[in-house]
Amino acid sequence: MRKDISCIAFFTKYNNPDSKEVSLLLKEKFQEKGIKVIDYLLHKDFFNEPNNLKEIDIAIAIGGDGTTLRTFRLLTPSIPVLSINAGGTRGILSEVSKNNAGSIVPFLLNGDYFLDNRIRLLVKINNQSCHFALNDFVFIRSDLTKTPSFCFSLGEDSIFQKMDGLIISTPTGSTGHSMSNGGPILHENLECFIVTPLASVNRMPPFIIPVMDDLKLYVNYDINLVVDGQQIYEIFKDQQISVSKYEYDAIFLRFSKKKLRQMTKLGY
Repeated sequence: MRKDISCIAFFTKYNNPDSKEVSLLLKEKFQEKGIKVIDYLLHKDFFNEPNNLKEIDIAIAIGGDGTTLRTFRLLTPSIPVLSINAGGTRGILSEVSKNNAGSIVPFLLNGDYFLDNRIRLLVKINNQSCHFALNDFVFIRSDLTKTPSFCFSLGEDSIFQKMDGLIISTPTGSTGHSMSNGGPILHENLECFIVTPLASVNRMPPFIIPVMDDLKLYVNYDINLVVDGQQIYEIFKDQQISVSKYEYDAIFLRFSKKKLRQMTKLGY
């Protein structure tokens, strides 16, 4: 259900001329229409929850895909995000490019948009809710001289494999670390996870699992967990790890109903 927009939060890539230019342009246009704008500059160490969340109707992430991923982690789940590629590389998550940014104001104010829900991942360590991700979790060995054994279980089935690490990604994140390591590109609105082994001793291929099943992991050495390529956490050996669907989807604000969005963003 759409509502009138009275307050917009800008999350702008820090110290980037293209992002700053778009932010200033849009801020002026929205303020001319009487819309309140709250500015946040996102640098690599910005992980604090924004103030005045109850005021925000929508958020606009201005930068690359990293800016969009960080924005989603900072916001409450009900706030939709419009992603503008300004200062990013491919901008696979983006809806609008820098050159078209100025045209979005009437569409937003007239309600000419739709909301695109994407599943997210949740990881628990020893049954404690921990972190969520829109793209992926990368579990990677922390000691380069030791190759850990990963045990992962679905229901009553378990597989043991020696490998450098493991990527668990959403369909949205299928174009990220998973694809770089031989994983498939999935349609972004599917509800499943991709499990992509990293340097498996037995050359184990990537595989896909449904979201209704929790994936449980045990590792016999300390490892690192990388969340959406931005945050790193240590996990100690033999701790119980479980990955499941996060109860709150990410909500993208979109203008065009593209069916092969990620494929076309990759240049196919």
